[in-house]
Amino acid sequence: MIYSMTGFGSSRVEGTNLTVLIEIKSVNHRYIDVHVKIPGEFQAFENLIRPKLSSTFKRGRLDVFVKVDYKRENIKLDVNHTLVRAYAETMAELKKSYAIQGDLTLEMVAKLPGLVTVSTSDLSKDEIDLIGKKIGEATEVAAQQLRQMRITEGESLMADIDRRIAAIARHLETILGGANGFIEHYRQQLIARVTELAPQLVADSHRLEMEALLYAERSDIAEETTRLRSHLDQFAGLKNIGDEAGKRMDFILQEMNREVTTILSKTSGLNELGVGLGQAAIEIKVEIEKLREQVQNIE
Repeated sequence: MIYSMTGFGSSRVEGTNLTVLIEIKSVNHRYIDVHVKIPGEFQAFENLIRPKLSSTFKRGRLDVFVKVDYKRENIKLDVNHTLVRAYAETMAELKKSYAIQGDLTLEMVAKLPGLVTVSTSDLSKDEIDLIGKKIGEATEVAAQQLRQMRITEGESLMADIDRRIAAIARHLETILGGANGFIEHYRQQLIARVTELAPQLVADSHRLEMEALLYAERSDIAEETTRLRSHLDQFAGLKNIGDEAGKRMDFILQEMNREVTTILSKTSGLNELGVGLGQAAIEIKVEIEKLREQVQNIE
């Protein structure tokens, strides 16, 4: 099954005097990259979230937003005295250096970020277990929602990818249909070239051999078309592989692009026939580029 790396999941669970809300946003990323934003007083519970998500998803950047509302009777506040002292010393230095008027008030100090935090040091074991359990439950449900959305998005991606693969197959048939005329064109060119250089070629067999090899190489696209068809089959088979299919798809698309580039190069010397074949090759390259954009979102 193909999974997209784009999705969203959320969950809200409640316990005694406790509400936990978790939201997870996911976007494409080369590897799994989990970022957790959780209130400072509950920072220790981050270790419950990160391993669960890292084991559930293989790729993608996951931004996790955690809100914990715990109503308890006894609340202990921690004051960062070092931070207060640093602010006070800085304010005194600024007043002295720039003749700034005014005093540092309690109201100003109370607004300093990171000054006062809710302490979790006085939480009982039962409270810690309760909060951890609910955070775990919320993470599980949010992850399931995210996974389902990534599945749905993956199905939409594959529908579009299938259409583009079918378009590439049609353009490849156009190229194969013109292959006979392609070879005949170069055969006529080779005859004309040999006739033009006949006296020189008779005297120099090596020159004749080189001319023949040149035209033979340019007139044969069987190898490129065969590999391109094989790559299409391999690409289609990846739909049933759930292990980082996006990386495999991207690699195959690079190989497909290489074959089409060679085909386009070989058809550039043709006249009217080359226009049709070259246009088909260009259309394949366009589809490949669009496919590469799509597979960047596949896990």
